[in-house]
Amino acid sequence: MALDFYKLGTKEYLFGLESEKYFDLEKDIFIPFKYRTGLYIDEYKNGNLSVENQKTLVTIIDEYIDKTNLNKNKQKIKTILEFRGLLLYFIKKEYNLELHGD
Repeated sequence: MALDFYKLGTKEYLFGLESEKYFDLEKDIFIPFKYRTGLYIDEYKNGNLSVENQKTLVTIIDEYIDKTNLNKNKQKIKTILEFRGLLLYFIKKEYNLELHGD
């Protein structure tokens, strides 16, 4: 795994992103997130994502989906939409996330 996600404070494992999925998200989602927040989601470092930061990621994903041909790279779009769904679930549960890189 490139990046594992845990519930902040409890260390409960929630999900992981393998390197290939991380790279699907990096250019179009994580880099714009860095520009907006100053935070970089690095596959080799640890960090945290507040609920507000997760909402920012969902906004970036929604903007990306609005301007992208969804048939161009279906696997990448699938990865992005799956990540969006997970974030929406954790936002609803009000989970702050802890990230552990390899």
